[in-house]
Amino acid sequence: MIKAIDKEKVAQAFLRGKDTYDSHARIQRLVSARLVEKLHVYQQMSFGRVLEIGCCTGMLTEMLLRFFPVNRLYLNDLVPDFYTDVVNRLGDHGGVELSPLFGDIETLDLPHSLDLVISSATFQWLADLERFFAKVAASLSESGYLAFSIFGPGTLSEFKQVSGIGLEYTAVGAILELLEVHFQIEEEETHKDQLYFVTPRDVLRHMQATGVGGVRRHRWTPGALRDFENRYLEQFGTASGVPVSYFSSCIIASRKK
Repeated sequence: MIKAIDKEKVAQAFLRGKDTYDSHARIQRLVSARLVEKLHVYQQMSFGRVLEIGCCTGMLTEMLLRFFPVNRLYLNDLVPDFYTDVVNRLGDHGGVELSPLFGDIETLDLPHSLDLVISSATFQWLADLERFFAKVAASLSESGYLAFSIFGPGTLSEFKQVSGIGLEYTAVGAILELLEVHFQIEEEETHKDQLYFVTPRDVLRHMQATGVGGVRRHRWTPGALRDFENRYLEQFGTASGVPVSYFSSCIIASRKK
């Protein structure tokens, strides 16, 4: 299935949230940490040449370099402005050679002979996963790995149910089927996480601060905003506040020989 994704709007949404992303992206930090923890099983592997897709402010980048020696790291994101954020975050970055590769990863030429392609909370923004996975497989060395986390169906379901706005997420079963054409699935694990906010308006602030609402920029009239808040509270309000759900799958796959 090919999804219609307006990459320019996605880039604008994340650029708007650039300065607030790290302080609000609690789920994204958790998902990235799970992915790096899964990779610990493969610490004996040499990740000399690595491509990170969707580096954003460098959250996953920092975790990866903290635990794994990398010689050359290609950094990709739709938003070129993030490169400065990542460099500032890493400091001397342990001597790794950083190579910027910014733009739409679905149209860019990928480096060759990669030992690892890694990404967290990015692939849900891709339009054609089938073609993309074939492209990644061709870029990997014979012993290369693809490791990624991806948000799936049920993510932001409360917001979508109330507002009618949301991304169409691909089910993990369908993702695994696409992967198995070119990869051996080593591990797959799916989690449900929830954040709770005091008010529905705080939910909107959270989405704006992290860029996750980048499918469509909605203009809220005072009446529409009141209706949104009332419906969210009525349908999902709890003693703990109003929830925002995230479903994420962590997948590690090796290139088929």
